Amino acid sequence: QLRKLAFKILHSTTILLPAWKAVLADLKLPVRIMPHDVSTRWNSTYDMLSFAFEYQKGLDAMTDQRRLGLGEYELTSYEWTLVKQLRDILKDTTLYFSRSMPNLPMVIPAMDHIDSVFTSSILKKDRLDPAIRAGLGLAKRTLNRYYSLTDASEAYRIAMGAY
Repeated sequence: QLRKLAFKILHSTTILLPAWKAVLADLKLPVRIMPHDVSTRWNSTYDMLSFAFEYQKGLDAMTDQRRLGLGEYELTSYEWTLVKQLRDILKDTTLYFSRSMPNLPMVIPAMDHIDSVFTSSILKKDRLDPAIRAGLGLAKRTLNRYYSLTDASEAYRIAMGAY
């Protein structure tokens, strides 16, 4: 829903974008546009969720105004909880990768770090929603598939000195 809401606000330059700017001015928030979530850039999801959490009052105000027709994009308190939990998980990964330039020999340590973050997050049954934990389980399975492919990668074996 956040992706669609961001798209609608950005591309409605005569109605929604001015309304967004007015809502932010009323809330005394800096005028910013929600970052786009790009499926091929995992950190863009973090950027979008982080923005949404920071601008929750503005987004709620926009979806609450009947005249704007954005009611279908209103997030429930449960959905806002999911936004926060997912943002917190993605924050760890984003910070890890922003510390240094990724290179081929760092693939396995990076994957190990992601795996440990996912594993510890899955075990937090009292702190994370089951939907978030299930998503992490699927992400972990995908990560393990990539992990098993590194042994077959000629470029990786060369970088690690295995040739």
